[in-house]
Amino acid sequence: MPHNMTVTVEDPLWEKMKKHHEIRWGAVMKEAAKEKLMALEVLEKLSKNKHLTEKEIKEFAVKLGKKITSRK
Repeated sequence: MPHNMTVTVEDPLWEKMKKHHEIRWGAVMKEAAKEKLMALEVLEKLSKNKHLTEKEIKEFAVKLGKKITSRK
């Protein structure tokens, strides 16, 4: 079942978004949430691995975030 969510953005960001009427911003937000959740799931699995330090997990999180963002 779908759920609705309200997102508040600051004026400077809103002004830039308004210039691009062709973009479905709701779809952009939905995709960003999916990607963030994917990264969190990987981090949860990694955090169960006792061989990795917290620093190593954080470094991997940064690398993972960059890969997810640039894959399109």
